[in-house]
Amino acid sequence: MSKKYKIIIGAVFILALVVAGFFYYNKAQEDKMGPVSFESFKRTEADGKVFMENKDIGLKFMVPEGWEVKNLTWSSISVASQDFEPFTDPSPLPKKGCLINIDPEIQIEGSEYDLQYTDLKQRIDSGSCSLFNNDNQEKCEIVDFYGLKGVRDSFSENKTENPGFFTNLSIPYNNIIYRFESYIFGENKDACLQEFDNFLKSVSIKKK
Repeated sequence: MSKKYKIIIGAVFILALVVAGFFYYNKAQEDKMGPVSFESFKRTEADGKVFMENKDIGLKFMVPEGWEVKNLTWSSISVASQDFEPFTDPSPLPKKGCLINIDPEIQIEGSEYDLQYTDLKQRIDSGSCSLFNNDNQEKCEIVDFYGLKGVRDSFSENKTENPGFFTNLSIPYNNIIYRFESYIFGENKDACLQEFDNFLKSVSIKKK
């Protein structure tokens, strides 16, 4: 076999490896898409405080004192006050007490897995965060979260036996949507809203 053909065969082999590596990488990325699992969070304690951390996505938060960490079907991970009681069972809407959901989700910007990531960035860049026009039921603002930009949304629901509102903060960063939400319903609305705002102060997102 001539030296020329050996070079060609070698080049084809290298190209095949590159293509195979590209598809393997994409497949590995696809397998990671979607909500982050409860099991990927690790519990740690320091100075009498309880923290939950996911190093893969650079997220860490403090569990409010006396609250419980829960693995609920509608959220990656949740924390609830000891007196939390759902309005109906099962339900994330409180009748009593407070509940906070932490819902990080991995999405690749510009891909078929980009369900909300680009939309959130566009809302932030445009400075017009509202999803609806002339809808008094919705309130939103662009917020600065320790150097990252996010959207804080609130939606009222007053036409039920358990009136209240949903509030959430969504931060698109590094192909991850960091989402924190609470349902301000039931007997303890004012206290739960304050608890949610205090909880957000304990959240840290590692920048890359």
